[in-house]
Amino acid sequence: MKRRLPSLRMIAIISMIAAMSTLVHPAALAEPSGDEAVENAYKAYIQAWKTKDIAALQNLISDDYMAVNFENKVSSKEIEIATAKNDAAWDAMSVDEIHARLFGNTAIASGLISAQGKKADGTPFSAKVRFLAVLIKRNGQWQLAATQSSTAKPPQHSPN
Repeated sequence: MKRRLPSLRMIAIISMIAAMSTLVHPAALAEPSGDEAVENAYKAYIQAWKTKDIAALQNLISDDYMAVNFENKVSSKEIEIATAKNDAAWDAMSVDEIHARLFGNTAIASGLISAQGKKADGTPFSAKVRFLAVLIKRNGQWQLAATQSSTAKPPQHSPN
């Protein structure tokens, strides 16, 4: 009888460990690093712009947002939201390259966006855009505070 008690105790412990391990998936415990969180916030902004998810844009863009857009115009959150609502139909939009640097609750991100869409007349077009963005962390969420974007031009190769 004494031999059986440790075995039952061991079975109970193993059963508890197995049951507890199913409660939380290991991937759920892993939070993105600071750089990844900033990159994910910027990518979420691009996805919201592509799909015209105005509610997401309202959350991802800070109320005191400032921008210089690809048309070289100074913009605000209200103007950006209005532009997103009336923007071209985007078939694809992706962040091809992104780099982020953190400075406490502030971050700078830069990179390259590729997009394909259709003009109002149905004519297809594509764009490559270089961006620079400042994000701030408020109430645990990264938001865009400032951006600048311009058309990306192919690199100029110097003659040998």
